[in-house]
Amino acid sequence: MRTLGVTLLVICLTVAVGYCDTVYYRTADGSWASMEAAVEDGRLHIEIGPQAAPNGEAVLVINKPEWMVLDDTDAPTLLGLKVNGEARPTSTDTLQLGCLSGDTADVVIGVKDDKNPIDAAGASFRLGDAHDVTVEVDTSGLGPPKTSGRMVVKMSGVQAGQYQGTLRLSDMAPLSNSRSWPVSFTVMGISVSDDKQSVSLAGLGAGYLMATGTKEQQLLLPNGLWAKLTSNMGGTYLYPREFTDVEIIKDTEQEKTVLVTANVVDLEDNPTEGLGKLEYELTVRSDTPALLVTTRSINISDKDISNSPNWGWLPCPYYCTPEGQQEWSSGGDKARYSTIGKVGWLWLAPRTEGQPGLLWVSADSFGEFMGGSILLYGSGGTTKPGEFVAMKLAFAPADSPAEAEQIYEDLVAKGLVTPVEKGE
Repeated sequence: MRTLGVTLLVICLTVAVGYCDTVYYRTADGSWASMEAAVEDGRLHIEIGPQAAPNGEAVLVINKPEWMVLDDTDAPTLLGLKVNGEARPTSTDTLQLGCLSGDTADVVIGVKDDKNPIDAAGASFRLGDAHDVTVEVDTSGLGPPKTSGRMVVKMSGVQAGQYQGTLRLSDMAPLSNSRSWPVSFTVMGISVSDDKQSVSLAGLGAGYLMATGTKEQQLLLPNGLWAKLTSNMGGTYLYPREFTDVEIIKDTEQEKTVLVTANVVDLEDNPTEGLGKLEYELTVRSDTPALLVTTRSINISDKDISNSPNWGWLPCPYYCTPEGQQEWSSGGDKARYSTIGKVGWLWLAPRTEGQPGLLWVSADSFGEFMGGSILLYGSGGTTKPGEFVAMKLAFAPADSPAEAEQIYEDLVAKGLVTPVEKGE
């Protein structure tokens, strides 16, 4: 076995002309000590013994700047955060920049260290999976001799959606102390693909995707699940085939709405002409993470037909209503379908660790399918040519039933969803 150790090591370094210089070294207990090193012929001669090189490793500081504090083991902290001139909290582990509007953003970050300056070269702000976004970082406000300052981040080319990134800071202590913060923000808005077959939407801290492709994948939710609209018209199950029109019908700083129209296919993916079409009216807002959804299953035939839409099916390990956590009542040898009823809202527990739960809001009736997924029944009936059956619902990410209820009550208070009357 090889044992590391230092008996005596002599190092010669070229330095400015002088007679001696002070060299600082870190001892075994983490404290700092100093020694005087002679300068001969422009070279600094340092003798390192076991005291200056515990475990065979030496940490030396030569030509220490006046501002440097050796005994520093704490990483930098944040003094403040402003996004487009508005203050944001800095006391959380994740920096939430909020819901932004427009395609640019100015972020000003106040930083400090208790003892040493912030390393301007080591300060960074990076976004993940955002190749079209330009990020410019100005760290000229950092560095010695001040132990506080600010860095300015300018982003351009941002589009509607959710973004994740990382802020990293280091100080200029001899053994640099670093800390990083996850960064999260949403750019509010609606972005339509060039072929008009997918629509990205983002509100306060949540993003959604409406797309064509398969019957099962229509609306992608923040918890990674796809929700789908199924419309039974005249005994034929209809699903969107392709988007025939995409129109942004409301565009304000607080609220944005898109109307998507789709033709249909049946259960076997056969195009079904002259029977029905679907409309999806989708709204995001700057004051709620919820996506507000209104769908219309429209009879375009020349006769009266039955029309029964529903939304689903969303799997979850368990779910909660305003009455608390519920036990699955169907599945196995029991009925395939079981009614939950008009409860106003459900919270669906996440299936995957790290994913949020899901708030699902509607005044329509919820139900179970095979004790493992949730669906929502529309108030169907017979429709004349040109008539439709509408369904109104909302989705939002929520980490707990309590948070889900809070979001629901906020939606009701704003008049954005219709509450369920007791006794319904």
